[in-house]
Amino acid sequence: MKVVLPLFLLFVVGQGDVLPDGRGKTPLMGWRSWNQFGKNVNQELMIKTMDALVKKQRLVDGVPTSLCDLGYCDVGLDDNWQSCSNGIFGAGTYHDNDGNP
Repeated sequence: MKVVLPLFLLFVVGQGDVLPDGRGKTPLMGWRSWNQFGKNVNQELMIKTMDALVKKQRLVDGVPTSLCDLGYCDVGLDDNWQSCSNGIFGAGTYHDNDGNP
C-alpha cells in the first residue's frame, strides 16, 4: 500500500491539464509589450520583437534555437488602452480626440 498510493498520486497529479497536442506541458510563456515599452509602442517595435522571438541566434546543446523553440511564442500588445477612462463604464469613447483607438 505504501508504494501504490505514491504511484497513484504521481499518475493522477502528474497528468495535469495536458492536452493531446502537448499544450499544457509548460506554463503559459510569452512576452508582453507593456513591461518593455509602456505606452510608447508601435508596429515597427512589435515586428522587431516578434522577429527576435523566432530568430535562431542562441545555441542549446549546440543547436541553433529561438525563444519560440523554447516555448516563448506568444506576443501580447498592451498599448495603454486603460487610459480611456470613460470607456465601458461611462458614456465616453475608447478613442482620443483624433479618432485613434
